Amino acid sequence: MSSFIIPTTVQTATSGTYVPTILKRVEYGIGSLAKLADILRDLSISKPLIITGNSLATKTDVIEQVKKAANCQISGVFSSIKQHAPVEDIKKCVNELKESKCDGIIGVGGGSPIDAAKIVISFYKEETGILLKLISIPTTLSAAELTILAGYTNEEGKKVGKKASEIGSSALILDANLSLSTPNRLWLSTGIRALDHCVEQQYRPNAPLPVRVLAREGAGSLFESLRACHRNPKDVEARQRALIGAWLSLWSDDLIGPIGPSHAVGYQLGAPYSIPHGICSCLTLARTVEIQAKHLPDNEVKQLASLLPFITTTTTQSSNDSREQAMKVAEAIDKLIADLDLTSTLREYKVPQSDFQGIAERALPDGKADSRYDAFVKLLHTIY
Repeated sequence: MSSFIIPTTVQTATSGTYVPTILKRVEYGIGSLAKLADILRDLSISKPLIITGNSLATKTDVIEQVKKAANCQISGVFSSIKQHAPVEDIKKCVNELKESKCDGIIGVGGGSPIDAAKIVISFYKEETGILLKLISIPTTLSAAELTILAGYTNEEGKKVGKKASEIGSSALILDANLSLSTPNRLWLSTGIRALDHCVEQQYRPNAPLPVRVLAREGAGSLFESLRACHRNPKDVEARQRALIGAWLSLWSDDLIGPIGPSHAVGYQLGAPYSIPHGICSCLTLARTVEIQAKHLPDNEVKQLASLLPFITTTTTQSSNDSREQAMKVAEAIDKLIADLDLTSTLREYKVPQSDFQGIAERALPDGKADSRYDAFVKLLHTIY
C-alpha cells in the first residue's frame, strides 16, 4: 500500500484516557500454538475445558492439535455452541463446568464460541463465585477475542450484550495454521468484520489515539491480506497477516457498546435473521461510510478520510476535500467486498422490508429523531 500523506490535516487528540483490559499475553505467528502449555502454566491452569463449535470439533483436527499442545489434563470439550451463541447452549456449558471441576477455559473458533466462553465465565461466576481465566485461540477474523464485550442470543431470539473486564481473554494465540480448515467465505467475511472495526474506530466517540492509529494500520493489512487469501486460501503467510490485521482492528481497550452504526445495524440484522457476523459487515459497511461521510462533523470526517492512504494504491489525490476522500474510502471498501465475492443482499436472508424502519430506529442512538434515520432506512432498501 502507498504511504503518502493525505493533504487534509487530521486533528490528533493529545489528551484522553486509555484503559487496558486484563489481557496479559499474546503469542502470534505460524506455529505459536506450541506456546499453549507455557501459557497454561503462566495462568496456573491445569485442567481446562475447551469451548468450541461442532464443525471444528468433528470435521477438523484443530481441537486435537490444541489438546496435544496443552500437554495437560483436559476436563472436556464442549462443542455445542451454535451461531450467535444461544443462551440454552451457554447454560448447558455452565452445567458441564460444574460437573468437570475445571480451572480454566480455552475458547477455540470464531466469534460465537469465543463470545460464548466469555458469557459462560460470567454465568459461572454468578452461580459459584469462582472466576475462571480464558485463553482464546481464534480461527476466524472477527476479533471477538480482543474485547471485554460478549453477545449471546436470549430466549426471545434477541442479541444481548454483556461488558465486564473480568470476562476478557487473559491470553491469546494467533496461529494461522489453525485457520486452514476455516471455509474461505467465512474467513474473508469475518475479515470484513475486522475491517468494520478499523473503520468505525475512526469516529468512535472517545476512541484512544493509539487505538485509532493501530486500526488504520490494520485496515491496510486487511486490504492486502484478504485479497491474497482470496487468490490462494492456503496461503498461510497471508492468513497470518490477516490475523495481525484483526488484532490491530480492536486493540484491547475498555470498549463500550457498538462502536458505530455499521455495527449497530449489524446487531439488529444478525441474530434475528440468522445472518453471520461477517456477512452483516459485508452488507452494511460501505453504505454506512457513505452516510457518515455526509453527516459526521468535519473533524470526524477527517479521521474517516485518514484511512484512504492505507487502503488504496493511488499516489495522487484529485481533491483535498475530506468528505470526498471519505466517499472514496466507501468506494474502496465496496470494491474490496465485490472482489472477494462477498456481495450479499437482505433478500437472500429473507429480511422483510416491513422491518426496515424498526431496524434503523433500534440501531440509531436517537431512533427516528436521529438525523441519519431516513438515510439508514434507505440503506436497508439499497442492500435488499
